[in-house]
Amino acid sequence: MKKALLFLALFTAYFSFAQQEMEFPKYNAKNSANIFYYNFAEVPPKIKVKDDETKNKTIKVLRQYNDKIKKISFLNSAKLQQLELTINSLGKQLYSNRDLAEKVGKQVRETIRPIRDSIDVHEKVLNDALKSFLNKKQFKKWTKYQKAQKRELLPKAPKNQNNNGSQGMMGRRNGPGMGGRRY
Repeated sequence: MKKALLFLALFTAYFSFAQQEMEFPKYNAKNSANIFYYNFAEVPPKIKVKDDETKNKTIKVLRQYNDKIKKISFLNSAKLQQLELTINSLGKQLYSNRDLAEKVGKQVRETIRPIRDSIDVHEKVLNDALKSFLNKKQFKKWTKYQKAQKRELLPKAPKNQNNNGSQGMMGRRNGPGMGGRRY
């Protein structure tokens, strides 16, 4: 009897997990538009600025950039919230209804592109200002830091749990198998 109950419990648990659908990722319009702010207390140590005058210039330029981005964000907040609401409420319907997906995609492009373009202009001004007083090494570290900050805005893809380590040793380059050592 205990075995039958245990089997029944495992059987129902297995099928309840098997039928769960993947959750639609939550859309963030601000991330799509590249709206983010630099932490000006964090940047100088990251790009190895030691001189106080250069630190102050860096902080001043970053503050100006953040203020401009805050204005852009404030002016477009209603559009972005409406876009988020639309995409998050439609969710899985976008996968099944192609016409609806195209309409929403057009709305996204019409809303996000102008915002992203204005942010790119301000970012170029920021980079030009920083390039004028940072040395080459510091500016290279700045661009690396900037790319990392932008990369954090990209949505994370859900990990496929069925394919964990399927390649193993055979998929590695120069491991045992076809691509290994030749004698």
